[in-house]
Amino acid sequence: PLATKQEIIDRLKAIAESDDEISRAEVEALKSNFYRLHKQEAEEAFKTFTEGGGNPDEFMPAPNTDEPIFKEQMAIIKEKRASLQLEQERQKEENYQKKLAIIEKIKAILSNPDDINKSYNDFKVLQQEWNDIKLVPAEKATDLWKTYQVNVEQFYDTLKLNNELRAYDFKKNLEMKTLLCEAAEKLQENPNIVEANRALQQLHDEWAEIGPVARELREDLWNRFKQASSIINKKHQAYFDEIHAKENENLEKKQALIA
Repeated sequence: PLATKQEIIDRLKAIAESDDEISRAEVEALKSNFYRLHKQEAEEAFKTFTEGGGNPDEFMPAPNTDEPIFKEQMAIIKEKRASLQLEQERQKEENYQKKLAIIEKIKAILSNPDDINKSYNDFKVLQQEWNDIKLVPAEKATDLWKTYQVNVEQFYDTLKLNNELRAYDFKKNLEMKTLLCEAAEKLQENPNIVEANRALQQLHDEWAEIGPVARELREDLWNRFKQASSIINKKHQAYFDEIHAKENENLEKKQALIA
């Protein structure tokens, strides 16, 4: 932690002026440290006053002269964070609309099955466009991906392309998804469950970007990946349950001390 209140204020100014993403955890830590230092200063001043013969009842703590500028910087950061969040939400909604448009284009291809062979390259371009568009509103992400996946699988299922090219796509996707299964299973050995869970989310993002495998392999392959994911998710939940239990235990102990 920073050693003085002025160092904390300087850091808040840097955060307020920077274009980097604002870390909520860091700002909260700076706030906590600022008031901890102020309390420490007040306690030291009280100790000096009483040890010098002063009457404890007559002690008047010095005003927190750094607090106005501290609050000013905190307010700037709060406003900036709110503005960034609004922009992120706007961008997510824009991405959502773009992905809906891609689904409609895939449906248009499917509506002309006789020309589906000729549309293969167009379809691959749409897949790449989909993968290039990232975040969408969280509450819409699952249904959006399911709708997209249904149409992608329907495209491959109705594709009248030669067997060699279709088999190549399925084989390539099977290899990539098998590697993701192995990576998810390997994460079980990682002692850092927070790091493992973060890595698992990345694997799920990669899985969503890979096309389907042969119909007879889809369910078993997905179940393998889902089972490995479930183990990490349960460990992650247990880890935070343990933390929350410990926090509640500490709270009860402190309440007992206060009583």
